[in-house]
Amino acid sequence: MWENWLLVPLGVCRQVDSVTAPTSSNRTRMQRAKGYDPEPMNVPPLFQTPSRPLAMLRWLIAKFMWPQSLAWIGLAAVAYHVFTPGLDRFASLSVDDVGLLWLRNVGLMLVVIGGQHWWLHIRKSQGTEFKYESRWLATNRKSFLFNNQTRDNMFFTLVSGGGIAALYEAIIFRLYAAESIPQLSSVWGIAAMTFAVFWMEAVHFYLNHRLLHLDPLYGWFHALHHRNVNTGPWSGISMHPGEHVLYLSLPFVFLVVPGSPFIITFCSVYLMISPSPSHSGFDRFKMTEGTNFHGGDYFHNLHHRYFEVNYGMLLLPLDKWFGTFHDGSMEAHEEMKSRRRASAEAGDTEAVIGGDST
Repeated sequence: MWENWLLVPLGVCRQVDSVTAPTSSNRTRMQRAKGYDPEPMNVPPLFQTPSRPLAMLRWLIAKFMWPQSLAWIGLAAVAYHVFTPGLDRFASLSVDDVGLLWLRNVGLMLVVIGGQHWWLHIRKSQGTEFKYESRWLATNRKSFLFNNQTRDNMFFTLVSGGGIAALYEAIIFRLYAAESIPQLSSVWGIAAMTFAVFWMEAVHFYLNHRLLHLDPLYGWFHALHHRNVNTGPWSGISMHPGEHVLYLSLPFVFLVVPGSPFIITFCSVYLMISPSPSHSGFDRFKMTEGTNFHGGDYFHNLHHRYFEVNYGMLLLPLDKWFGTFHDGSMEAHEEMKSRRRASAEAGDTEAVIGGDST
């Protein structure tokens, strides 16, 4: 029992995943005609009925933090301490400062996102095993720049995403250098706030994502990201610059909330890099025969697939509370279709009433 709290070896990841299995045995797994659907998911244990705080702690350690969230914190530490100029450089902000941060961002993304793309989509190391869609990324489609999905995604990710993230980070660094915003000095305070960033982003992402699904913002900005139904690692932050302005704005929370320069770098790294495995197209990454670990985000994959479900993050189940949760089961799928039918019927009724009143 006690060893299950500390299960981290890759070979036992499937035991860890049982934390997210549905508590009800009557949820039926979906199975697309060509592709992979994992077992239905549930909200984290804290938000289940009855609430299970101890199971939530296990979920946070063994499922949420390990391995990806800890990897993003570690990557941010390397980016900040090795590849980020000292704060004194930002006392007088210049284009060169933003350019250096952009080059750092491009390097990180080429290594981490590019590495995933090479392993999964060029080398095809695991074929289509655990792949949500059996088809590969588009290579001759006019809806993408250069008629190529990967090149299109790389352009918007590296140029717009990396550039706007660098600009925001440089602006906040300038304010820290001028001592114009509150700053944490305690190591423990910085560690706690770093963990809090995950929860902050859960709210931030849900709100800006719901906003972007409203007209005319969807047509102006978000539709570009949703061209990627069959996603790859470079699809994660392949967005219109207008969407990047919203999506990457989390660091501005620290204009009023005490933070630190490291936390700002962590925000940038987390927002830029973490969507790459979640959009990789693969539910699990296979290392050797019988050894695999958590890769993609089935919760968000269902959003790309069905558009009007799972706007947020599973960490904080806002979708469950606001009626847009899809757990990957046939039952949830029927509920979604019923909502769509009801919405369509309401629209038809409104049109008829409107016609009668004129």
